Amino acid sequence: MTERITADHLSRLAIVYVRQSSPGQVQNNRESTRRQYAMTERARAFGWPEQLIETIDGDLGMSGAVAGLRRGFDQLCRKVELGQVGAVFGIEMSRLSRNQVEWVHLVDLCCRTGTLIVEDSHVYTPGRNDDDLILGIKGAVNASELSIIKSRLLGGQRNKAKRGALYSNLPAGYVLAGETLVKDPDQQVRDAIERVFSAFQEAGTARAAAQLLRDAGVRVPVCRSGRLRWQEADYSRVQALLKNPKMAGVYAWARRPGPLVGPHRENWRIWIPDHHEAYVDLRTWHRIQDQLFCNQGKRPQDRGAPGAGPALLQGLAVCGHCGRAMGSQYNKSWRYICRRRTSYRGRYDSCFSIGGVRVDKLVADSFLAAVGSAAMTAVRAAEKRVVAEREAALRSHRLALQRCRYDASLAERRYRQVDPDNRLIAATLERDWELALREQARARQQLDVATAEHSPEPDPKRLAALGRELPRLWAAEETTARDRKRLLACLLDDVILSIDREAMQIRVVMHWKGGRSDDHHMPVLGGFRKVTRDDADTVDLLHRLAAFYPDWEIARVLNRQKRTTARGLPFTAARVGDLRRRHGVPVCPPPEPDASGAPVLSGAEAAAELGVTKTTLYRWVRKGLLPSIQPDVSGAPMRIRLTDDIRARFCPEPPDGYVPLATAVARLGVSRQTIWTRMQAGTLPAIFVTLGRNRGLHVRISPDLDTPLLAGLACPDSGQVGEG
Repeated sequence: MTERITADHLSRLAIVYVRQSSPGQVQNNRESTRRQYAMTERARAFGWPEQLIETIDGDLGMSGAVAGLRRGFDQLCRKVELGQVGAVFGIEMSRLSRNQVEWVHLVDLCCRTGTLIVEDSHVYTPGRNDDDLILGIKGAVNASELSIIKSRLLGGQRNKAKRGALYSNLPAGYVLAGETLVKDPDQQVRDAIERVFSAFQEAGTARAAAQLLRDAGVRVPVCRSGRLRWQEADYSRVQALLKNPKMAGVYAWARRPGPLVGPHRENWRIWIPDHHEAYVDLRTWHRIQDQLFCNQGKRPQDRGAPGAGPALLQGLAVCGHCGRAMGSQYNKSWRYICRRRTSYRGRYDSCFSIGGVRVDKLVADSFLAAVGSAAMTAVRAAEKRVVAEREAALRSHRLALQRCRYDASLAERRYRQVDPDNRLIAATLERDWELALREQARARQQLDVATAEHSPEPDPKRLAALGRELPRLWAAEETTARDRKRLLACLLDDVILSIDREAMQIRVVMHWKGGRSDDHHMPVLGGFRKVTRDDADTVDLLHRLAAFYPDWEIARVLNRQKRTTARGLPFTAARVGDLRRRHGVPVCPPPEPDASGAPVLSGAEAAAELGVTKTTLYRWVRKGLLPSIQPDVSGAPMRIRLTDDIRARFCPEPPDGYVPLATAVARLGVSRQTIWTRMQAGTLPAIFVTLGRNRGLHVRISPDLDTPLLAGLACPDSGQVGEG
């Protein structure tokens, strides 16, 4: 093969290209890197002098599968393209490229510049038939080999995942014991994660749960790069813990691409329940995912977290006529309204709406009557829950203080073990010890505050008094609308609202959890809203305008006449369209061209087409010199059919025999009104010059005019007044 290396090749550069596919290979597979650098010895053996041997190793740790990302390869291609390279050296062709685009480009450059490709001891000359065949096969094999390697690796990953033993990153709260996932032995980590789930059960949303944790001074564990860190509870960290199926003892792998079809099994390729010890049971975790999904409000039937508004039946009210969920509408008070989406342009149409104050009072009274017998039990359970939560908060602060004490003790031991004369290390360890002591003092202060706020066991007499005063607690200012809504949701499935117009009654059906239902009826106060009717004169005017104009122009005409809708609102294009559809008025048809095909334009469009101002055009229309298409309606815009005859009357230069209006008045000795009268009668030809100094009205005065016309012009009426 050495006979292919000529003196011309030896006079140019010999480039040794070195590449490894990943930083891990650079660090671990060092023998391959040494072999690639050793190709410089092969170049010397072929006869290249030392000063012409160059090594390009800028792509160490870069994959050759994707084109356009390697600077070293781009540098190599530029040198080859300039004809500076005699040969390219590599231990194998896959080092140069593993994608067909870059490989074909490099071989083509080598063919055009006469550059050799040297693979270990084989020398290839691009451009020769046999060498091109071998190089093409090698490039295709290198590209396909990468996909084979990837499929082999993915197959191994999938097989390991089916056993539940593949872990890319562990969430906070778990550690690996061999291939088994176990809870973190750190009691503070366990307690913090349990506090996250209990806070969500209390708050109902991830954002509110994070706020509760911050108010209680609870930090959440976060695992990054295999290290556990404690950070402030925010929305993203709390939601990440709530959504992780590993917290429910489930091994889930490979989330499916595309939009989520739900919060559960369908989104994962591998799902192994009861795989390890859980922080919450799977049923509770599913309920949490359902609540998080409903909180997004993507579907009308989703019952999200309670809002701050006073409407108690938010998410509970159901229309008794169409079965859809009813929404809340706030103004001075609040109403429940059924918003039924119609098929026309996605607009909403309402079955009915009802005032919410009386309905909420009825539902609240029924709720208090239902729980009155169990009020004492409920108060005791609530008090025990509050005490348990405060105990959990104290335990969390004690564990945090215990951790800070250990960290401070560890920092102290490290500082005392170092040589005091080695100030480079001693100063750093001293600073770490000081920071640990500050963190310990902060944890002690938080524990003292939490201990001071911790209340003793409640008095039984006080509990009995609270049980009897449940209605007062319900109406207390400290009880928020969210609290009342959450209490109702605990016992009610839904509340069906409907109206019986014949009996003038409102029907309220309450469906309790467990299957019981209560049916209540209330009279309608003030009767039903009076049905509004459209003005007959406005409808008649709409019939006349709709034959000429679209809805937006009809709205302008109606508003110009100070007309309003049946509810006293100004007209818009949408309201005109609703009025037109209610009375069966067809939409404005497109203007039909006449036999000559002349278009129908608005006044502004016609003025722009003829090269005159709108004032001039409107004056010609008023004088009767131009025909217009316009209904007999005040304020209706005009339309003009722009025929060839009309276009001919507007020209850039005056033809022979035409003089300006002032010249015609002076020459004939008549008034302007007389000339306008003759123009309207059609006995005096006139044009309008649109350009130059002669711009304006011109009339024709020539010897071929009829004698009666000249005689009529010479004897003007004495009472006429000139007009421009």
